[in-house]
Amino acid sequence: MLGEYRIQGRRAADISASVERAVGSGELAPGQLLPPMRELATELGVNPNTVAAAYRTLRERGVIETAGRRGSRVRSRPASTARGSIWVQAPPGVRDVSAGNPDPALLPPLHDALAAAARHNAERPGMYGQAAVDAEFARLARAGLDADGVPDGPVAVTSGSLDAIERVLAAHLRPGDAVAVEDPGWGSLLDLVPALGLRPVPVGVDDEGPLPGDLERALRDGVRAVVV
Repeated sequence: MLGEYRIQGRRAADISASVERAVGSGELAPGQLLPPMRELATELGVNPNTVAAAYRTLRERGVIETAGRRGSRVRSRPASTARGSIWVQAPPGVRDVSAGNPDPALLPPLHDALAAAARHNAERPGMYGQAAVDAEFARLARAGLDADGVPDGPVAVTSGSLDAIERVLAAHLRPGDAVAVEDPGWGSLLDLVPALGLRPVPVGVDDEGPLPGDLERALRDGVRAVVV
């Protein structure tokens, strides 16, 4: 069933980690059927409830899916899938936007700003206990958000958009909640959603953004968040 790979562990956390490592390394492929819980419990010499807890953790982390009597399988696109196993070479003449990187020619010059930030940090290093966001930066950011019609609220600084999305989803949703995502969409986001134990719901897009009919259907079906 598992080929040469043997799931290991005596605790639920160890068993789930063993499976997730194998999925990440490619030793367990997408669609791979896992042993029934009682069978694996007997093999490992543990209580079946321990294996059940491990499988539950793997489901919440988006690594496996369970289909009743048909058993548990590695998801077709698990959150911990090795990148090399799902990467597709873009054909000639097609621009690969899967990484989400902007055109470098469109980026503003940052040399002077980064140099000024380095000098400021050398003079007044940032320390624990200080304000998390520079007051002037927060004022400028708030002005820009107000101009875009974003409701008033605190300003947070994150390490990029994916970090921001992860923080919002983790703070407001629970494992099993549905999240509407663009289809086709950003690969890193499609990895993040199941990794948080959330269920992605595809919403078609065109040049103007999400298709209204698809989005309305997703909202009617109970999605708890929409990422565009």
